[in-house]
Formats: sequence, C-alpha cells, structure tokens
Amino acid sequence: MEIMAENEHKSRDYWLIDNVQGKKFEEVLDPAPNCCIYKVPQCLRKINEEAYTPSLISIGPLHYAREELMGMENQKKRYWSKFGERVNAQKLEELETYIKNQEKHIRDHYSVASKLGSSEYVAMILHDAVFIIELFLRKYRNTDDFLLKRPLIITIMSDLQLLENQLPYSVLDDLFTKAFPNEVSLSFFNLQCSFFRMRPILSISKEPQVKHFTDFIRCAFVMEVQTTMQSKGGHLFDLPNATKLKESGLKFRGLKNKRLLDINLVKRKHGKWLPWFALNELQIPRIVIYDNTECLFRNLMALEMFHYPTQTHICNYAVLMDYLIDTAKDVELLIEKEIIVNCVGENEAIAKMFNRLCSHMILSDSCYFDTAKKIKAHYKSPWNHLKATLKSVYFGNLWTGTATVAAAFLLILTAAQTVFSIMQL
Repeated sequence: MEIMAENEHKSRDYWLIDNVQGKKFEEVLDPAPNCCIYKVPQCLRKINEEAYTPSLISIGPLHYAREELMGMENQKKRYWSKFGERVNAQKLEELETYIKNQEKHIRDHYSVASKLGSSEYVAMILHDAVFIIELFLRKYRNTDDFLLKRPLIITIMSDLQLLENQLPYSVLDDLFTKAFPNEVSLSFFNLQCSFFRMRPILSISKEPQVKHFTDFIRCAFVMEVQTTMQSKGGHLFDLPNATKLKESGLKFRGLKNKRLLDINLVKRKHGKWLPWFALNELQIPRIVIYDNTECLFRNLMALEMFHYPTQTHICNYAVLMDYLIDTAKDVELLIEKEIIVNCVGENEAIAKMFNRLCSHMILSDSCYFDTAKKIKAHYKSPWNHLKATLKSVYFGNLWTGTATVAAAFLLILTAAQTVFSIMQL
C-alpha cells in the first residue's frame, strides 16, 4: 500500500479514531476551511447506528471497503464500463488526471483523513464519481436497469443522502462538465434535482452553492424561507403538546405545497363585528413520514450541528415538532388535520421518532421563537380556554348546538314573558 507524501501531513494534526476492514482513519484536529463531510460522533450513532451507516453502497473514503458493502463494487465496475461507452479512453484519462490534481483538495473536505495511498484513493474517488454520474443519467433517461427498480433505487437514494457517504459536489460537477463539454441542455445540477425528486428547486434563477448531496437536500428545505427564518431570541422550551393546545382552542391546519419549515401562527376572524371570536390557527406544512424519514432528518441535523451551528433550521423544526408530539394521540390529531401523512404504520412509531430526534443535538437560537411565544400566550389565556370549553360542551356537534340555541331561545322567551307579566301587574 502506498503512503501519503510526508509533506501532506506537515500542516495538519491527526489522531487515530477508527479502523474499518484494516483501513485506518485519522481525525483532523485542525480541519481545512473547505471541510464539509463529517464523521458522526458516537454520542449520536449509539441512538440509531443504522441512520448514519450505508446499507447497500459506499461512496467516498469513510465507509470504503466495508465487507457488507462489497457486493456493489461489481456494479460500480459495470457502470464504469457503461460510462466508458459514452466517452473515449482519452476522456477517462483526462478525468483521472483531474482527480490526481485535486487529490489534496478532495481530502481536505473530510473531517477524518484516509490513509489510503494516492493511487488507491484516486481510483476510489473516480470510480465512485463515475458510478453516480452514470446512475443519474440512467435515471434521468429512464434506462432499463435493475438498479433503478424498487427497492434497490430507494435504498441507493437513501445511502446517497448520508452525511458520511459523500463526495464533494464540485468534483462531481466538474467531472460531468469535462466528460460532456458539449451538453448544453443538461447540467449535473439538473440531474441531481431529478434524481432526488427536487423539481421545485429548478425554478430558482441561480443554482445554490451546495457542498454535497446532504447539503443539497437541506438547501431544498431551507432555501426559500431562510430570509424570514432568522433566529429571534432564544431556544424553545415548555411548549404544550398538540392535544393540550387543541383543548385551549388553538386550531391546526395542514398546508399542501408549502416549504416544510414554513410554520406560522395566524389569527382568523369570524366576521367584522365579532372580533372577540377570532381564532388562532397554527399552520404547518404537510409532511409525509416514510420508513427512511428519521434517517434523513438525523443526517441533515448532524450536518447543521457541524457546518451550520448558527443556522440549525432543521433542528429547530424537529424541536418544535417534538414539543407538539408527546404521544400517539398527538400524532392522530396532526394526521386528522392533514399535517402528517403516516406511511409507516403505527402512530406510536412517529411519536417515538420525534421524541428522540434531538437527543445530544446542539441547537442555535430558534427561528420559531416568536411563534412559540404566541403559542404559549394563547395557551395561558383563560378566555381562550373558556371559549374552547363552551364550544366543546355546548356546540360540540349539530344536535348539541341546536339544543343549546333552542334552550337559550326558550330561556329568553321565558324571561321576556316574566318581565311582561311583572309590567302588567
């Protein structure tokens, strides 16, 4: 095995932290400025190890040569051959030369340093990059390939979203441009959006500067609302759950076709002349919960903790949902209001997912701080509880409401008759 040149170690400090199938890694104690691919710490991994570990394919150095993932190496070779049919041998040599020239820059993207020799490292990066480009092209053009069939493509897509399983986006983008210089109608960014089903992000006027696929997914969630999601005062604490908020008269409304993080509390008036009957409504974009939703959230949140420590918007969302959801009863309420779509089965599973998402996470001031203040003010108001009780007891359904109105009308008639009788006397 080749050893990295000595001068590659002089400017940075390392210490051994792992050994995967004989491949030693060293944590970078002084990461380079462009470091953006991180090894998730043990305190997070022990909560849900599977959420951070690829189950089918390894990309990049952090899970390279894991025995349980070696089965996909033959598929990488097959895709390498198919990619070679798209370009000539000279072009492949050009791509390899690019990776060799960028090796130091690529290594600097990782928070742990692989001790693979230069030739093995370059070959790994090049073959993984070519696999991704070929996969994206085949998916975009609906090529008949068994890797694109369920459940394989779903698993591959999930693995490509893991924080530890990334290549630098700039490398993929440059390789695509070099491989297909005459392709003017299609960019790697378009391929990426198509593969991850992020079509709405194509409407932007300028491509966002993303670090890798995990960062791209976060950008898709955060981008269009980040200007209104600045931190405004502090952390969330002591919020009632959804069931208690409903009992206080707070309304819930699920919003379709809205950005996931765009949560607001609005006041809805019932008529111009009845301002005291205005209702507070918490509007939350609909979220579909799949089996891999926890995995996706955990990797996005880990990225924020390391790379965006003052802009932990996904983490803030998870904290707010954790407060709203204590039990399966809260999940049932949010499903009824079309805020949650349950594709995992038991409501209890969704409650447990949100209840443990934020364990050991370091959060910044919440972008939902003002909204949380309004929610707590609503809950502490005795008038809101009284209105909710009156509505629940006397106007819970059509028959109860009709009986209440009839009784009130009869009471008014009786009082009027009594007054009239007294006046006659």
